[in-house]
Amino acid sequence: MRIGLVVDHPKRDLPGAVMLGYQLARRGVSVVLVPMYEQAVDVPRLGLDALVVNYARPVNLDLMRSFARAGLALYVLDTEGGVLAQKGGNSPPAMAAHIKDSGYADILTGYFFWGSRLHEAFLRAGTMKPEQLHLTGCPRFDFAAPRWRPLLDGEPRGYLLVNANFPLVNSRFTGKQGGEREAMVRAGWDGGYVDRFIADLKQVFANYLAEIDRLAAARPDRSILVRPHPFESEDVYRNALSRHANVLVDGSGSVLDRIRNAAAVIHLNCGTAVESVLLGKLPLQLEYLNTPTTASHAALPARVSRPVASFDELLGAIDNIERETEAFDFARVHAADIEAFFHLNDGQAAERVADVLTPALNARRPYVSLLATMKGTRDKPSIGQIIKGAASAALGSAVTERLRSQFNPARRDKRIAPSIVQPLLQRIAAHDQASPSQYTARRAHCAMTGLPLASIAIEHAPLEP
Repeated sequence: MRIGLVVDHPKRDLPGAVMLGYQLARRGVSVVLVPMYEQAVDVPRLGLDALVVNYARPVNLDLMRSFARAGLALYVLDTEGGVLAQKGGNSPPAMAAHIKDSGYADILTGYFFWGSRLHEAFLRAGTMKPEQLHLTGCPRFDFAAPRWRPLLDGEPRGYLLVNANFPLVNSRFTGKQGGEREAMVRAGWDGGYVDRFIADLKQVFANYLAEIDRLAAARPDRSILVRPHPFESEDVYRNALSRHANVLVDGSGSVLDRIRNAAAVIHLNCGTAVESVLLGKLPLQLEYLNTPTTASHAALPARVSRPVASFDELLGAIDNIERETEAFDFARVHAADIEAFFHLNDGQAAERVADVLTPALNARRPYVSLLATMKGTRDKPSIGQIIKGAASAALGSAVTERLRSQFNPARRDKRIAPSIVQPLLQRIAAHDQASPSQYTARRAHCAMTGLPLASIAIEHAPLEP
């Protein structure tokens, strides 16, 4: 049995994919981590029985239909399934309606949910059969649970972590702002609302930068780590804060590592407030910078944070951070506001997903089609997709992905290397008191040609008696 896991953004999603890969491998399943940009050319060559995709949106519906027609069992484990809006395109009722009405419900074998709120919305809408809907939690948050927390990097260092969340108005990719607006409209948001939201967000972003500048000047003895969203330009932050010796702008590494090492987390409407609570770090929400529109767009981060009503109040909270942290009721906040969207903080989400996948696929025929790769797994491929598919079929996607990434930073950021996967995989195994040498991560190869692919295969070799 072989299962593919589509990985969207490695910085955010790779650790959880490796955790799920480990749990599947220890159950005897062969696993392949598939870079999102390469799924159309890699999936047909991997001999998969099932594919777990990173979302079910209009942009990838035709591709998913092609996979389903080929006999693949398709599951969704959404990369952004927790911080949901109360209304609009990514509210629970709208997401349930989208899956039901778009045709996804007809091609999906199962759907994994981060929390009960979205799971219940799907059940109420009759989106899919109840036995196809699985409340598991998201594996990437397993590392925040006490069971796996020792795998996070280093010891607390006491800096103030400033997390940012403004990719809509500070995209690192040239020209993406307009594309993001259209993507929101396609996902079900009203165009007028999106325009108002973006206009407010631009002003909020400017004010957010100004407040971090004020904070760095007011507390020069405090180390401040500014972490832009993975899809944001870091240059804007560096230019705005370059005069401060106590500020470091660095978006590298895992956000869980950075939160664990922080004294507190400063943010505005950022989903990492949830991770902060999971890790027992105080999230400080700069509520006084919000507008009614930005505040209502995603209310969960504010609800799970200690609200700050002014700059002076921010300074007071920072100056008394230990007392503020002790007074914050982390357990109550999790029970009242987080569990419904993120499920249990028990480190067992990957196990629950693996328990669903493992027994479900024994009768499947592995999917292999070099012709599908040549067509980019599409019925009516564009000229560009045909060229990409043909090049990948001839050279192997490991080669073509590397060549394209030299010219496109977005693709460079989404590459997956065995040298990154293998150490984490073996650390997970060792921490789980398994033999690390039994678990390997290496470049996957085409089942028909043997050419190296961009995807990474995870294997478990039991020790010989």
